[in-house]
Amino acid sequence: MRRNTVALVWLGGILLAAVVYVSGPGRFIMATIAGLDHAVWAFETWVGFFAAQAFDLVRAAAIALFAVFLALGVIAGQRGRGGGMVGVTVLFLGLVGLGGYESRFCWLAALVVAAAGALNMTRRLTEPAGKAGWRSRESRA
Repeated sequence: MRRNTVALVWLGGILLAAVVYVSGPGRFIMATIAGLDHAVWAFETWVGFFAAQAFDLVRAAAIALFAVFLALGVIAGQRGRGGGMVGVTVLFLGLVGLGGYESRFCWLAALVVAAAGALNMTRRLTEPAGKAGWRSRESRA
């Protein structure tokens, strides 16, 4: 370690001792504790705010992905590649209705269900017409 660094640490210690002496050790300790308490409160408030925002994001994404699933399901149904719409819809609405507006777990599960349904409908619409996926006739024989 360089000597300049060691000298700066010593200088910082001397300055801290002077500040503590001038302000009074009791006041300095109380001000430090109050500052730490305020920092913890600010951090907890920040975490709470972003947790609420993340929950709103999960709900918004679940609703949007369910709408995407429904739209893709209608298109797939028109092309003869539909199916599974009733099951996913009942499951999604059941999760949302079961937990209500404030249930974090149910909304997260509904998000997963809507995402899986939307991805499945996307796969059905984008795969070639002759390909049957994992349910092909060769695999059933």
